[in-house]
Amino acid sequence: MVKKLLGMITIIGLLMACSNEGNQTNNNQISDDTNNQEVEAEKEIPENEKNQSNSKDVVEVNDTSMEIHTGSTETVIRNSEGQDQEIKVINYHITTYGIAYQLDEAFGVPEVINNKITYPTEYGYKISLEMIEHANLEKAVSNLQERFETEGYEESFKEGYELKSTPVEENGLIGKTQLYGDHPMAGFIAYEIDEHALVITFQYPIEGADAMGPLLEDLRKSIHVQ
Repeated sequence: MVKKLLGMITIIGLLMACSNEGNQTNNNQISDDTNNQEVEAEKEIPENEKNQSNSKDVVEVNDTSMEIHTGSTETVIRNSEGQDQEIKVINYHITTYGIAYQLDEAFGVPEVINNKITYPTEYGYKISLEMIEHANLEKAVSNLQERFETEGYEESFKEGYELKSTPVEENGLIGKTQLYGDHPMAGFIAYEIDEHALVITFQYPIEGADAMGPLLEDLRKSIHVQ
């Protein structure tokens, strides 16, 4: 009886071993199939990633087509509202076009997108510099006037709001400037530089007019082509 029982146990053990071996073989086959699929997928991925990388590089080139270098900080004396004030300004250099200028440190870090540099603040003050390629001064001014009209500004014939020339003695450049609106104040300055146009647009609350006038004058005077 015991011998029969041991024999049955031995047979059961052999059957289980064979079953486990079969399962292992199947698992190995499944694993091999999975690995083969992963290898095939890995072969395809680099090419896809390469294409995506090339596409991203094109976007990055477009996003950084205007390169700006932030230089040293210095202190200037500015007369605002009848009083001389010490103002910290930062020297900037648009290396792409060889244009240098200064702007108040208070405007913070500029945002650069394509051919436009923007200095936004949380208090309603905003200054942007933009290069319009292959455009003369007349064309740039016409486009700016259309842009402001599209944004809801109407041309004013009040004194100080009319289109006028910028003083050549400020920076040696021929330019035009015009002021729009009261709520908020807005306007532009445009210069013809070689075959391109440098356009500066600005916006500020009316209560900041007394301070922005001298600031924009200093900005104009600081512009020079290197």
